[in-house]
Amino acid sequence: MRQFGSGVIWGTGLQDAFGSAIALPTPFQLGILQDVSIDISYDEKTLYGTNLFAQDVARGKGKIALKAKFANINALPFAACFFGQSVLSGLVTSVNDTNGVIVTAAAVVVTPPTGNTFFANLGVRSDANGTPMIRVASAPTTGQYTTDGNGSYTFAAADVGKTVFIDYQYFNSSAGSLLTVRNTQMGMAPFFRVDISMQRNNKVLTQTFNKVTASKLGMSTKQDDFLIPELDMTAIADDSGNVYKWSSSE
Repeated sequence: MRQFGSGVIWGTGLQDAFGSAIALPTPFQLGILQDVSIDISYDEKTLYGTNLFAQDVARGKGKIALKAKFANINALPFAACFFGQSVLSGLVTSVNDTNGVIVTAAAVVVTPPTGNTFFANLGVRSDANGTPMIRVASAPTTGQYTTDGNGSYTFAAADVGKTVFIDYQYFNSSAGSLLTVRNTQMGMAPFFRVDISMQRNNKVLTQTFNKVTASKLGMSTKQDDFLIPELDMTAIADDSGNVYKWSSSE
């Protein structure tokens, strides 16, 4: 039997970050999978006498390290397998203003798209090159501004007629997914099950890791490439003492 490609990987939440079992687990697929690595290793303990080579060898502690790279960005897998916390409805969108707005009066009001509310100020620039204007509490002078935190900006009278670039965030409570990561107690970790499948020429390889926790999530952007999250995981024994299942056509 020979297999080719990255295969398919699923995760199923078992326990959240607060130690509670998930009553109705939802399986999820880590989509557009790039690659998966499985490293199974043991500490090796050797016994030597007075001769050059060992007279006995035994296995010590074992470890199963998993790593997956995938392209689909969905809040559920990250929440279930890495953070172990709940996802709510909500979408925060950031506006990087590249057009600018002319200060026709001392006050300028930013209006998010219909159905959305102003969420956060991300700063004001005085030109397209990114020169920042300074936020002050009141009475702005040229190059300064104030904001009420709800989308209203006030500029100096000397800046009326100039073009400014206002960056901000807006929020839609009925769209998207919102994960707010809480500061949980040390010692707690979410656990999930991992299933990996490969099929080629009617030959099947299925691998299941009964209880897995994730120790690292890496996300690195590039100027001219896709965002490929990378998840590092460790498999351990479940409550029945089972660690790993291997099923294959040959």
